[in-house]
Amino acid sequence: MKKVYIYKIFERFWHWTQALLILILMISGFEIHSSYNLIGYQEAVQIHNVSAWIFLFLIVFAIFWHFTTGEWKQYIPTTKYLKAQFNYYIGGIFKGAPHPTKKLVYDKFNPLQRLIYLGLKILIIPVQVISGFLYLYFHYPAEGMELQSLEFVAVIHTFGAFLLLAFMIAHVYLTTTGHKPGSAIKAMITGWEEMSDEEMKERVISDIEASIKKSRAQLQSNVEIGDLFEAAMNKASLNAGVSSIADTRFKDAIENSGAGYFCIGKDGNYIDVNDTWFKLYKYDAKKEIIGKHYRLSRNKEDFEELQGNIDKVLKTGQIINHGEVKRICKDGSEGYHTLTMSPVYKEGEVVGVEGFIIDTTGQLLAEREMLKKQIRINDELDKKKTSKD
Repeated sequence: MKKVYIYKIFERFWHWTQALLILILMISGFEIHSSYNLIGYQEAVQIHNVSAWIFLFLIVFAIFWHFTTGEWKQYIPTTKYLKAQFNYYIGGIFKGAPHPTKKLVYDKFNPLQRLIYLGLKILIIPVQVISGFLYLYFHYPAEGMELQSLEFVAVIHTFGAFLLLAFMIAHVYLTTTGHKPGSAIKAMITGWEEMSDEEMKERVISDIEASIKKSRAQLQSNVEIGDLFEAAMNKASLNAGVSSIADTRFKDAIENSGAGYFCIGKDGNYIDVNDTWFKLYKYDAKKEIIGKHYRLSRNKEDFEELQGNIDKVLKTGQIINHGEVKRICKDGSEGYHTLTMSPVYKEGEVVGVEGFIIDTTGQLLAEREMLKKQIRINDELDKKKTSKD
């Protein structure tokens, strides 16, 4: 299992504070309804009112955070895999079936969760807030909105409370359905989600492709990012440190995924690489590779194929999945990785190539050993068959 950073600090703070406040509001609210007697009616009312105001402030900050970070897109509903996700929860989960969707940095919620969380945010919580304020400030006013009775408001507010209670029970239950009973809760505390190698691979592909598309769109429309590329090339020519042209979210996705990032100028020289890249190529630091041509990491045949694809990216501006390739490391040893390349734009013109590599050396060697083993088994079976004949 590998750990991937999924949940940011504010995201975790907001989640646990919201959960605590909802719990306090439910406990105090049901006491106000005389469901039980723990702290007394007056104290319950005060706690309920104060908690409601804190919760309202938290909602305002959470809305601001969701829209400034783009996290609101996580709640956009989709019908893709919706039926499969529903079938998984009502039956597949009890039979050990694989999860139909994977949790990713830019796609944290499955289709069913998106619908439920969206309904919670735009329906249940607003209804609770509005009905709660009616309780506080609209007790038979002399002017303005006149309410003959708060009975209907009370029914709505209580019904919403039961929906929140049902949501929390279901939510807590679903946190126990991961590969370990407490893994989901632990992830929401630490921010790090445990993933299998297969989930990690899918996460890398999905997250980085999303980042490349975002980075490509920004590079096409944002002159400032284009200027960063120009500054990076100038620094490279002076053999100084180089700033990555990618935006912060793109770099975070690369670094957290374990993928190697690179950026190459039109002249074929490296503008930037990340730590994973130079370690895969067995260099000690990025300064050893910055300003050097990419031909040094390929033999003649592989270099010609790579050059053809890089030329295609520079000329057409398309994203190319180069597939699995062989690399030549600094010490002369060989390794294997998948390679994807994307154009870098400045003022609408392609001025370089950036991309990522995912190491497949271990997998390839394991597959070769499996093949050798199968060949040995087949040979032994053939020998036994021949001896019997």
